[in-house]
Order: sequence, then structure tokens, then C-alpha cells
Amino acid sequence: MKRYFPYLAAAMLFVPFAAGAATGSHDFSNIFKACYAAANASEESKSACLGEELTLQSKAAAELHQSTSQLLSGAERQQLTDDFVAWKKNILLDCSIQADSKTVPLERENAREYCLIERTIGRMDAYEAIRQDKTLRR
Repeated sequence: MKRYFPYLAAAMLFVPFAAGAATGSHDFSNIFKACYAAANASEESKSACLGEELTLQSKAAAELHQSTSQLLSGAERQQLTDDFVAWKKNILLDCSIQADSKTVPLERENAREYCLIERTIGRMDAYEAIRQDKTLRR
């Protein structure tokens, strides 16, 4: 699992800072992009878009976690699962802290959800890197 640590570390640490320049294969859905663009400045409209996108991306990340873990040996699989649990706790805390700068509750929740989506996309990109590495080694 140690050889996968750099991918996971990048997902947890560097993706939030480079989200705009990320070159991973995962991104916000086209439905979300259209919804968010149509929302203009309405925080209520953005909230609906963000909620749906967070659900979609979280489900995709869980499925990708499951399929990635099936490629790994027992010890590696357990480490990936442990990392996933720790990552989930960290992003929940980090995104909440990051959103605390917003004073309006709906803006704060929107910022938190946007952060969670970005971090989830970064995690999926890290899983893809693990999958690619694992298939190249076979």
C-alpha cells in the first residue's frame, strides 16, 4: 500500500489547492455545470445543484473505492479502506472549517458542499491512478 500513498496524499492535500488546474479524468457532471450556470447568484438554486452533485459524486466515489479495492490484496485492501474512512472524516472537518468564513448559513453550506465535491473528485482521480498502476503491474 505504501506505493499508493503518494496518489492518496495528492488527493487529500494537493487537489484542493489545484482544483482548477486538475487534469484528472473526473470532473463536475455536465448536469451540475448547466444547473450551476443557470443558478446565477441565487444561493437557493445553487444549493439544489450542489446537493444533487454531492450525492452523485459520493456514490461514484464509493463505487470506485469498491472496484479499486477488489484489485488489491488483503492487506492493501484493508489499508485502502482505512485510508478512505480517515479521508472522509478529514474532508468533512476541513470543508466545514473552510466554509466557516461565510456568515450566511446557506452560503456556508454551499461552500462546504462545493469543497466536498472537489475533494471527492480528487479522491476518484487518485483511485484511477491506483487502478492504472495496478493494471500496469499485472
